[in-house]
Amino acid sequence: MMALTLNIPEEKAEKIIRLLDMLADNSDAIESLLRTLSRLKESGILAALEGLAEGFDEGFNYMARAEMMAAIGNLMMLLYMLSRIDQPVLFELAEKLPKGLNVMYEEIKAQRKKASILELLALMKSPEVYALISAMRSMLRSISSNGKKQR
Repeated sequence: MMALTLNIPEEKAEKIIRLLDMLADNSDAIESLLRTLSRLKESGILAALEGLAEGFDEGFNYMARAEMMAAIGNLMMLLYMLSRIDQPVLFELAEKLPKGLNVMYEEIKAQRKKASILELLALMKSPEVYALISAMRSMLRSISSNGKKQR
């Protein structure tokens, strides 16, 4: 073994010796870390992480804007609301709602004459309109009851 002589103050020499001891004790982990860094560099991920770190301040400043914070708060509230809906109900809505919205949009877009009173009454007699009005009434009761028992 070769002895190394350095011309540095004793306090710094003790720190270097401690570091060398730690390096020797953790050599396997350090080698593994270096291999991982090498793989990250080869794959380009390391460069992407460096770019991300360089743009962090700009991204953080953008995220800290009042509009963005309000949007994030609204998104969190929407996610909370969705998490409170029974999963089978939400799944069925997710399956049927896009088609229903497309049909509704086509209906709104279509050119038509003004509806007569008799046509409106016939429409009111349809089971779908009754279900919609009944569902809206139930929802309004639920919202206005604040947890009180519904009639």
